[in-house]
Amino acid sequence: MGQLLTRRQLLGAGVAAGTGLALPGFAPSLLRALAAPPVCGSLSDIEHVVILIQENRSFDHYFGTHRGVRGFADPAVRIQGNGLPVFDQSDGGRDLFGPPAGFLTPFHVDSSTSTGECTNDITHDWRPQHESWNGGAMDSFLTTHMAADAVNGPMTMGYYTRADLAYYYALADAFTLCDGYHCSVIGPTDPNRLYSMTATIDPSGANGGPWLQTLVSNRAQYFGSLTWTTYPEQLQSKGVSWKVYSGPDGNYGDGVLPYFKNYYGPSANPVLAANAFAPTFPGQFEADCAAGTLPQVSWVLAPLIQTEHPPAPTVWGEWVTAQVLNALTANSRVWAKSVLFVTWDENGGFFDHVTPPTPPAGTTGEFITVDPLPSASPRNAGGIAGPIGLGFRVPLLACSPFTRGGYVCSNVFDHTSLLLFLERRFGAEVPNISDWRRQTVGDLTAALNMASVDATVPGLAQPSLADPRVWTSDCPTSASSDEIDSGAPTVAPYPVPQPNTTPAQEPGRSPRPSGLSCHRG
Repeated sequence: MGQLLTRRQLLGAGVAAGTGLALPGFAPSLLRALAAPPVCGSLSDIEHVVILIQENRSFDHYFGTHRGVRGFADPAVRIQGNGLPVFDQSDGGRDLFGPPAGFLTPFHVDSSTSTGECTNDITHDWRPQHESWNGGAMDSFLTTHMAADAVNGPMTMGYYTRADLAYYYALADAFTLCDGYHCSVIGPTDPNRLYSMTATIDPSGANGGPWLQTLVSNRAQYFGSLTWTTYPEQLQSKGVSWKVYSGPDGNYGDGVLPYFKNYYGPSANPVLAANAFAPTFPGQFEADCAAGTLPQVSWVLAPLIQTEHPPAPTVWGEWVTAQVLNALTANSRVWAKSVLFVTWDENGGFFDHVTPPTPPAGTTGEFITVDPLPSASPRNAGGIAGPIGLGFRVPLLACSPFTRGGYVCSNVFDHTSLLLFLERRFGAEVPNISDWRRQTVGDLTAALNMASVDATVPGLAQPSLADPRVWTSDCPTSASSDEIDSGAPTVAPYPVPQPNTTPAQEPGRSPRPSGLSCHRG
């Protein structure tokens, strides 16, 4: 049996190696390894980028209690004219909540109760989202949502904790969580997903836009109607491999590429259509990971019941995220050169306290310029020309050997940052992005920690489709896209706890990642 080394001997060997002294009994290769600095990575080491965009959750709603983030203990929270922080949202004179009377602060939605795991959808269209934003005052979430739905509207102020989202919090503890990541549009799903794939909603109307609403039952009648350039086309032109892996209803519910003429219809490019619509999730995605044939860029569209769009179960969204990560980590060679970005398309109407950056009035590409403002679906502006964004904060988790460490990155990003990351890594230019947005948001390389690459796989308790929180409640367990996206109440309303106080945040700080630098700090 070889010699067993104590911790003291190992440390001593490291010191000796660093000073050039020889120690008997220690192999020179071991001494060199001990003396070597942590492995430093580079952007070119990343060969596979996987993007999973889930549905309708704000940053505060999911991670406002997480340690070390800009959450419920934010010392820089905006103070309203009444002297209260924006955490205290007015109920519009109804005096239904408190203290103080007539104000509601964020409240815990306990997923262990029969109505906590699955809650009803609340309004998040272009007009009510802008009304909640209220010119950046961030003081009209409760009044806006109660005006639309007095029963379910207060859910805008609901939030979850580590106990409710154990898997997502474990990912944040193991990798990088971004607390300055915003959705792209102060609006709903389709416009935000268009930004995530094309960096625009065509605000001038030159190519079939502006696209301001999410289509549900009438989606198919608009397939093949848009003509501006998408990012996968840019990848294709540069010879960068890509696929969109979709669950059985993913492309019908969340995919936006069918809206484009080059992908759908008699003049569609067959190569684009094949890459966009043929690959399946989880089947082909898992097979490609196992075989080492994963393309350079992958988008994953989950089955709608697993996207976390209310009233879908949140734990089922965690489960599908685990499916993606487990497929990557099952092949160590693929995992060693991959990064998985997990984010949410928009806030779903849920409160977030951070005012998003927005451009000055008239900024090119950032306001609807069609005159008069369109009022018919899917271009109904509701009398509001903009700004288009940035939208409210949503979480982003960067999971990779290049992000291991439980970091928090507070740089400003949005969905176009995903494309800017791909541009920087693979050289395919992001089309359509406005000058203002390119100057405002980063490219997500700051979320990496190249100072210390760690390809070990963290031990994570796995979420389950059999979670009793789903099966002992009235959560939907199968649903069509129409049922998930319709906004109609389908479960019992969650009761607002009284009295109500500002929530606590986990104590402690989280380290910052090094970005592309090999040195942290």
